[in-house]
Amino acid sequence: MAYNGLTMAAVRRELEEVLIGARVEKISQPHDFTIVFNFRTQKSIYRLLCSAHTQYARVHLTKANYANPLTAPPFCMLLRKHLQGARLQSIRQDGLERILTFVFRAYDEFGTVTEKYLLCEIMGKHSNLILTRPLNEEMIILGSIKKVDAGMSRYRVVLPGEIYVAPPAQNKLDLFTLNEDNLAAALAQHAEKKPELALVNAVAGISKDLASQLIQEVSGQEIVHPLEILRPLTIKLRELAERSNSGRLNPCILKHPAQKPRFFLHQDHSGSLQCFSTVNEALDAYFTLLERKQRENQLLQQLRQIVQTSLNRLQKRLQLQQKELQEMENADQYKLWGELLTASLYLLRPGMTSAQVPNYYDEEVKMTEIPLNPALSPQANAQLYFKKYRKLHDGKKFLLKRLQNTQTEIHYLDTLLFTIEQADAGELEEIREEMELSGLIRKQKSRRKKEKPSQPLHFLSPDGIDIYVGKNNRQNEQLTLKNAHSSHYWLHVKDLPGSHVIIKNSDPPETTLLYAAKLAATFSKARNSANVAVDYTQVKHVKKPKGAKPGMVIYDHHKTLFVTPFDPEKLQQLSLQ
Repeated sequence: MAYNGLTMAAVRRELEEVLIGARVEKISQPHDFTIVFNFRTQKSIYRLLCSAHTQYARVHLTKANYANPLTAPPFCMLLRKHLQGARLQSIRQDGLERILTFVFRAYDEFGTVTEKYLLCEIMGKHSNLILTRPLNEEMIILGSIKKVDAGMSRYRVVLPGEIYVAPPAQNKLDLFTLNEDNLAAALAQHAEKKPELALVNAVAGISKDLASQLIQEVSGQEIVHPLEILRPLTIKLRELAERSNSGRLNPCILKHPAQKPRFFLHQDHSGSLQCFSTVNEALDAYFTLLERKQRENQLLQQLRQIVQTSLNRLQKRLQLQQKELQEMENADQYKLWGELLTASLYLLRPGMTSAQVPNYYDEEVKMTEIPLNPALSPQANAQLYFKKYRKLHDGKKFLLKRLQNTQTEIHYLDTLLFTIEQADAGELEEIREEMELSGLIRKQKSRRKKEKPSQPLHFLSPDGIDIYVGKNNRQNEQLTLKNAHSSHYWLHVKDLPGSHVIIKNSDPPETTLLYAAKLAATFSKARNSANVAVDYTQVKHVKKPKGAKPGMVIYDHHKTLFVTPFDPEKLQQLSLQ
């Protein structure tokens, strides 16, 4: 967890420098468990975010703009009633406990000066924001963003009118007073636990991530028990405490396109990390990235589920159509029976239930038994079989067309599912728009400002020739049908979903063709295979059928190469964009 007691202490010191004496100008609640305060000082306006989110609970200044609901939730209305126009007097934290108390000087409805306290308890799934007022030596709860009754907690109740009871104290070693002896004694009580958990349970203000970082820095990237590195670890912890006290922390975040960002309260060797001048700025950037990543994952899961559900439905439809087609194979038999009955009418008598007639199409002219309806004449029985034949024959033509349409839709959804799996945030939004146009999902009534369209990936072949790779259906269609010259070369994995690859050259060398084919294999559903078939042809031989879905094409005059996809790590070094 990025937001530990030490982080909170650093945030508190930075907030005290800019917010003490500031007036609450605006209060909003953009999400279920998040409150944003606008504080006005003589020099500026600051936005303070307080969140009791189960995963992302925290308190820090923010520059992000949040959309607010049309109707303010009850807790937001309560805060406006008691804190609108109030001034912040002080910010308190008991040691390194993860409870930040904001003390406000406010006026009640009678114009009397009162004190109000907003307690921000940052404790994972138990996080809460609680508004209280003083009563003698205690605090009375006015309201909270999460209500906790006796059935939910045996330790304390968090309801309006109840006396505020603080969460149980951690009773850990104070980071600012520790030494080698008391650290050894505290760690000895947790000798059986994992190294990082032993340190977390021994020292206040330390999170699991920070504990792992400190142990690795001291032990040389190895995870060993803190008791084995007691002296250097003590020095490291005291240095951290001193840096925190003096405001000389170096907060950083590590970004990764395929993973969650990481937050470091202090990092001596920044490397590729992005570092910030204040802890508040670092936290704001970190949680903005984290929440954006969560939204991307939610959108990816949502789109994937919609496509997979449609795909499952179409595959069931295909099975039924194939079964129906199999039954229609009897059509030729009905035609044969009608012809044989017509040729043998002289052998038939009214009221017969079956007839043995010679099969003139058989080399040996064997006898064939044909079921008859005794209520019909021999001629009517023959016509009945011709009628069944025509019905099945005509139905078969329509069924084959429907079956072909179903297979085309399945191929499109397979391609769509593939593009969803490899898309980034901007591309996911484009895929959502494509799905709206295709009728897979409803159109959104309101949409945020449209961003610049994403662009295909760009590579240079060993011969210095430009190669472009589409990453979704919109890019594929734009790349192949609009941007590429008719003499350029087009590549695609054979019979599987994958990206369109364009070689911007009319006569590419074999090395460039092989290089582009490896890219086509890499950006395809066959990317984990060792020997992948890739078709290539000139763009002039690639066509989009009338009414086809985005990115769906047919091609001819092609040849096939067999290649092994690129290693993912090498691929990152090759890409120019």
